[in-house]
Amino acid sequence: MRQIGTGIVILFVLISLGIVGLGYLQQNQPEPQSTPLELTLTINPMAQDWMSNAVAQFNASDARYVNNIAVTITLNPTPIEDIAVWSGNTWNNQNRPDLWLASTSASIEHANAFSMTFNSVNTPLAQTPLVWVISADVADTITQNGALPLDWDVIQQAASAGTWANFGATNLQGNVNMAFSLPDSTIEGLMVLYSANAYYSRNLDFSNLLSVPTDFKTWFAPMIDSVPNFNTIGSNVATFMVSRGTSVNIGIMPEVKLLNQIDAFTRNRAIRVAYPEYPSVFDFSLALSIDQNLSSNDNTIRQQAMQAFVDWLLAPEQQAQLPRYGLRPIATPPTPNDDLFRKGMDVGVQYDPIIRPYLTGEESAYSRNLMSWFTQERTR
Repeated sequence: MRQIGTGIVILFVLISLGIVGLGYLQQNQPEPQSTPLELTLTINPMAQDWMSNAVAQFNASDARYVNNIAVTITLNPTPIEDIAVWSGNTWNNQNRPDLWLASTSASIEHANAFSMTFNSVNTPLAQTPLVWVISADVADTITQNGALPLDWDVIQQAASAGTWANFGATNLQGNVNMAFSLPDSTIEGLMVLYSANAYYSRNLDFSNLLSVPTDFKTWFAPMIDSVPNFNTIGSNVATFMVSRGTSVNIGIMPEVKLLNQIDAFTRNRAIRVAYPEYPSVFDFSLALSIDQNLSSNDNTIRQQAMQAFVDWLLAPEQQAQLPRYGLRPIATPPTPNDDLFRKGMDVGVQYDPIIRPYLTGEESAYSRNLMSWFTQERTR
């Protein structure tokens, strides 16, 4: 009996050890892993600083796991102008990135009009409007010390005069010099044409326009002539104006570029900032290229990964970081705690300007007609 009892004890011990060992093995088995997904991302230059930080944070967060798939966003260190994409000369179906952050949703529509095949999330991720940046003495002169709005009408009248003497300004000397980016090679410059066109026509919807109205061409031509040399401006009007001092005293540019140069501007001169009555806003939309060589299931997974990135960028804690780069959150305005905007308040930047509704319906054909007309007018 004693032998039977001993055997039972030994058997119990062996079974217990087996159970413990099986549990240990199960606990230490690696989790089944899905194949990681890498998505390449190329962006508009205005988003470079913001996206460099945002991508790094996303890749280090739990938000990157989509249906148990680890998603990694790889940011192309070389940004690209929107127009370079939808002009059709830069990307094709073989070399384009997985994701493209365009400065405007219209740019994605333009790209699709020329067979690029992007799926977009029709949700703005950040925003920055066009703003006027004008030397304070010039602003006082052309607005009659604030009696007139600082907008396209008074700018056009000054440009038409050609010189300050012809304009009747005894306190200013030389030519009326204006600065804006090239409309036929930068989206910023093209949006300047749209801004002027919207003001002239008192209309924010361009969905039914194809040809550029002759009367608008005549009205805008003096402002093209008032730019001393487009080739020296480049894509950053703020940098150009800072480098030229008071010799270039009227500029129109994205607010983000002004804010990132606000200290340099205010060191060199007193300036005034104003918002055009008919807003033109860069609303930064994300698009996914559709790969026809992938299965519908794989493209769906890529779409879900893009949506996860969009949702993460729209989270309140991510939106709150935008003002440090000079960009505006979608739902809430910047505050005095946002350093760049607080500095801008001294020269006319507003925490919550009226920028909605803003310009919409930019048809790709009309954009090309605007660009073509500008090129001809500039070289005439």
